[in-house]
Amino acid sequence: MVDRLLGSRLIAILALAVTPIVSGCFQVDNPPATTIVGITDGVLVDPYQPVLLQFSEPIVPASLRARVVRYEIDAEGYLFDEDPDPDTELAVLFDSADEALGTGTLDGARTSYSMKLPSPPPIGPQLALVIDAGLSDDKGNHWTARQVVKFGYQLSCSAGGKATKFPALGKYFWLITVDKPVPAQIQLLSEMRVEPTTGAFVIQMTNGERNKAADCAPYGLTCTATQVCRTLPTPACASPSEKAGTVDEYVDFIADADSDVGFSFTIEGCIVDQPDGTFAFANLPADAITKKPAVVVSGINLSTSWQLDAKEVLRGAGTFSAEQVGLGSPPNTVPSGKGIGSHAERKIPDDFAPPIPSPPAD
Repeated sequence: MVDRLLGSRLIAILALAVTPIVSGCFQVDNPPATTIVGITDGVLVDPYQPVLLQFSEPIVPASLRARVVRYEIDAEGYLFDEDPDPDTELAVLFDSADEALGTGTLDGARTSYSMKLPSPPPIGPQLALVIDAGLSDDKGNHWTARQVVKFGYQLSCSAGGKATKFPALGKYFWLITVDKPVPAQIQLLSEMRVEPTTGAFVIQMTNGERNKAADCAPYGLTCTATQVCRTLPTPACASPSEKAGTVDEYVDFIADADSDVGFSFTIEGCIVDQPDGTFAFANLPADAITKKPAVVVSGINLSTSWQLDAKEVLRGAGTFSAEQVGLGSPPNTVPSGKGIGSHAERKIPDDFAPPIPSPPAD
């Protein structure tokens, strides 16, 4: 009797579980989706035009809190208003809740929102649209988490420029964060040569690998044969493939152009002095080919803003895009989609800089 009772309950539970699938009546009504109008590969072209948002359905006006901020994160990937550090905060360029930080206009259909920033946004740095949790439609369907959409504005090299205060020759450490088509981090060491009077530059980008010769013994650590010594952010034995948390971890990386995972490629472009003391950077599309794994990245574009920090360290950040990322070696490369992401970089001190391949001579 007990077995029959348990059996009937199990059948009833299973019937309830499969009913929505069998009947086809179960539907999900998602909250309003948000897109930035006119964006291509994470880039907008005219910083003097309002940023226009499009919603997939009418929104409840009071549920919208939209901001445009500089996309700055800590080593764990948290925006500065989410991280535990009380000394970091968002650099806000527009805030729908603050008239001093721009003007926002929702159209009559409640599906389009125009954001006029109080001043043109900077060209080069990675920006982000932040929409707070709670954005809802007329049926009460709402977002339970904030939405963060990265974007930026790109400099055109066709206008020419100059970089009177940018180092004529320097070495740099780059972290490329790829969001699409496959999430990944690429570490690069580079040497950059700049012609100050024209702003023209040439860079040799080389794969960065963790230094397997580094010794952790001075820190009281003994690493295994499959580990390497990582000195930052704290000394530890780590996997050779462990990602870097920030560009300040350049001390743990060496340039690798020739091994089975090594590669190197050249980028040309221009740098332009900006009125606020920063430097806007853009490159002509470039290609990179890696051997292991075999990947072909075509039409690489790095839009960047550089500036000196409080300690006079030259740092940059901005958007990354690629026309196509292909898997496999030519001619058997299989297209997998456009590359989209962001990047950060810093100048390596001249008295520390490890051997890095130089760009081609003029």
